Amino acid sequence: MNKLRALFVVQLKAMLFSFRPGGRSKKRAASGAGILALMAGLACYLSVSYSILFSAQLSEIGQLPLLLVFMPVMAVLVGFFFTLFAAQGVIFGGRDNDLMLALPISSFTLMLARTLALYLENLVFTLFVILPCGVAYLIYGGEGGIWFCLRLLFAVFFLALIPTCLSLICGFVLAWCSSKISRWALLSTLLYAAFFLLLIAGVFRLNLLLSRLDSQAAAIQRVFNGVGRPFLWLSQGVCDGSFPALLAFGAVCLLPFLALVWLFARRYKRIVTGLSARGARSDYKLGRVAAGSRRRALLSKEARRFFGSPIYLFNAGISLIFLLLAAVAALVARDKLLAVLDLVEGLPVLPMLALWVGFLLSMAAITASSISLEGKQLWILKAAPVPCTTLFTVKIGFQLLLCLPCLVISVLCFGAALSLSAGQLLILLWTGGAVSLFTAPFGLFVNLCFPKLDAANDTVVVKQSASAIIATFGGMLSVGLAAGLYVLTWRRLGADGAVALCGGVFAGLSVLFFCLLWTKGQQLYQNL
Repeated sequence: MNKLRALFVVQLKAMLFSFRPGGRSKKRAASGAGILALMAGLACYLSVSYSILFSAQLSEIGQLPLLLVFMPVMAVLVGFFFTLFAAQGVIFGGRDNDLMLALPISSFTLMLARTLALYLENLVFTLFVILPCGVAYLIYGGEGGIWFCLRLLFAVFFLALIPTCLSLICGFVLAWCSSKISRWALLSTLLYAAFFLLLIAGVFRLNLLLSRLDSQAAAIQRVFNGVGRPFLWLSQGVCDGSFPALLAFGAVCLLPFLALVWLFARRYKRIVTGLSARGARSDYKLGRVAAGSRRRALLSKEARRFFGSPIYLFNAGISLIFLLLAAVAALVARDKLLAVLDLVEGLPVLPMLALWVGFLLSMAAITASSISLEGKQLWILKAAPVPCTTLFTVKIGFQLLLCLPCLVISVLCFGAALSLSAGQLLILLWTGGAVSLFTAPFGLFVNLCFPKLDAANDTVVVKQSASAIIATFGGMLSVGLAAGLYVLTWRRLGADGAVALCGGVFAGLSVLFFCLLWTKGQQLYQNL
């Protein structure tokens, strides 16, 4: 028991401080706590938004208990999404497996400690999704009082077991595929793209469900009478106080979890060593090595890193994909879009487009993870005869090579769809280009200030590191402040002039961060 507790504490600290950059200073520890608070706030915001929308409609048709069916499903999906790659990297592909497996502890103890840490992470996400849902239920007329709250907390502890089981199964499958399939990087990118398309389709279906909830409530309940019956048991146990239903829900969650942990723990050492094994090739051929420039080699390295890691590609580059999809959709649905604009007279089209384009470009925080992803191989770059300014230029240039073509294509599509003038197209290009020129050095400077070189896997760096989150939300905040500047200046300068001024502000900020990189940034890089 003492060994299990000690291992659990180690895994728990690794999970809690995965947001924190390297080092032990109080300042960096505080930044990690701040990132945790930010993610908790975002989870609460998501839950509050959908809980209020669902509660308002369900209370009108007398089906408020269905709220405790919809939101637990959302909690399971959110937890599964955030912990899938953690299960692959921490439980089945941890970098400390050689050390852990050599310790005088059983495989079952090690597997259970890591799984409990994964469960705790799911529990945090589940709590921040379900608790606002319970508050909304009571506000909109739900009964139960303090006993309802106690039953809800009891159910949450079991609900978090569902995404944990799903993450364990899918994490094992992903770890097996990555170790056995030679072209897994390309295949995983395609699978990740399909997953995002399904996610987008699910969001659209959810919004469609909200608009037709009054007529679809009975049909939805019939659907959950099948494979979704555990969620109905949760609703009945929490809302109606049915103790047998609550026990049935707990048993359905707990028993598969225990069986899955026991099954993996029996052969955990063999599974982990088998996944880490690599076969030796015997088809090596001699060939001529071509020489090239240092910049080209570094740029090729950045491209292989970006396109070879699905988690990096789709987290740092998903906004660029959305930008292209929105532009193509505007061009395809041109007639419908113009009809909507005709109904809303006086709508400032150019400022709305500039806000949308700038918002998506600000989310492309590619450079915000590029230093951290070097990890333990950073010494190779530092030992190479490459000045750090050249490295900075290549990393910034790679992000611009991705952002600027997407900007040009989207602006041309929006211009053709909305019949923008040549001057408006130039202003839109100027503003979007200035945002890109700002976010690239800004993200790189933030990553130098908050590096995460000891991450267990790419997921921690791209999704949970302080630099990635600060750069992403910092860029979004800067676009929001630019929108405020537009509101203050558009009466004097006009819509086009105010948008151009915002672009000038971003251009000035880009010069500022380039200067910071070439001075303070070099010192930070040398100290890594």
